[in-house]
Amino acid sequence: MRAKPKKINFLERFLLWTNYLLCAALLISYLAPVVNPEKFWPLAFFGLAYPPILLLNMLAILYWVLRRKIYFFLSLVTILAGYHVLFNNIGFRFSSSKANPEAIRIMTYNAHSFKPYGYNNDIATKQQMLQLVDDQQPDIISFQEFFTKKRGEYALLDSMKKIMKSSYYYFKPFHSSSAEEIGMAIFSKFPIENTGLIKLTDHISDNQCLFVDVKRNGKLFRIYNVHLQSIRFGPEDYKYLDTVSQKGKTNYASSRRLGSKLKQAFIRRSRQVFMIKQHASSCPHPYIINGDFNDTPSSFAVNTMAKGIKNAFREKGAGLGRTYNGNFPNYQIDYIMASNDFDFVNYRIIEKKLSDHYPLYSEVVLHQ
Repeated sequence: MRAKPKKINFLERFLLWTNYLLCAALLISYLAPVVNPEKFWPLAFFGLAYPPILLLNMLAILYWVLRRKIYFFLSLVTILAGYHVLFNNIGFRFSSSKANPEAIRIMTYNAHSFKPYGYNNDIATKQQMLQLVDDQQPDIISFQEFFTKKRGEYALLDSMKKIMKSSYYYFKPFHSSSAEEIGMAIFSKFPIENTGLIKLTDHISDNQCLFVDVKRNGKLFRIYNVHLQSIRFGPEDYKYLDTVSQKGKTNYASSRRLGSKLKQAFIRRSRQVFMIKQHASSCPHPYIINGDFNDTPSSFAVNTMAKGIKNAFREKGAGLGRTYNGNFPNYQIDYIMASNDFDFVNYRIIEKKLSDHYPLYSEVVLHQ
């Protein structure tokens, strides 16, 4: 006589239904990279929540395995069904390829005016950031939130030209006074043949896109320096996030304010990406798109930008790829991408907590 299957208790029944919900949430998050938030914005929040939802599903697998229950297949199959999203968020490799002497060294850095987030200008931090760039000796570096004064200790245009040992650069200020300027910049060791600006917003903002055409060994290629729409959290927003993370206390009005800012940023970034992609589609040269996208690997903006081109993290990245180290959850929001005329040799996130972003470094080889 066969034994009757064991019934699960109330706790396990509750956990099983919770597991169903976690699987459903993970499946919904797979739609975020392909559905434009301008058409249906709630999905963008599931894309933003992909890392914690993934982690909870992994914990569910562990729980059911330890309990020797077949229910671990629920989350396992759901995770594997979204392998493309998983590989965009986590690099399953231990090291990048070795340096190639023929490669072009690329860096991108949101320098946050060469100071820590929320602080005044700090000479020691500024010097460490410049030293970091000097140590890497990139051939081309793109800066977002680049700050310079006309003269003195913070005449950073002059400092960068000395570090690069080159006078080739394109700086576009978006905020200026008689003494200082803040904007975006590209510095190059190769001659710059052409420059341009793609205006991503009509109002005065540093969320824009610069490009330069540079010549190396007789070949032209283009660098796009991107700074997509910021969320624009204010001090009260960060204070609220700290309260939630430390005490677990939520407030409806504050949560709604944050949600509204995130929603508007999702929608604006989707529009801005289409503008850049349209411009790049008519580019007569091989091109690299890098910068601060302000969005995660599971977002519509990042996946739309990466469509048809190569993503350095996907090609050569390792681990979680976190590039933001500010007060908001630490996600990957900075990227280096390239047209198929390039091959990525390696990719590194330089984890130095100076700005609120980590700089990215990658070496690329342009096909002959």
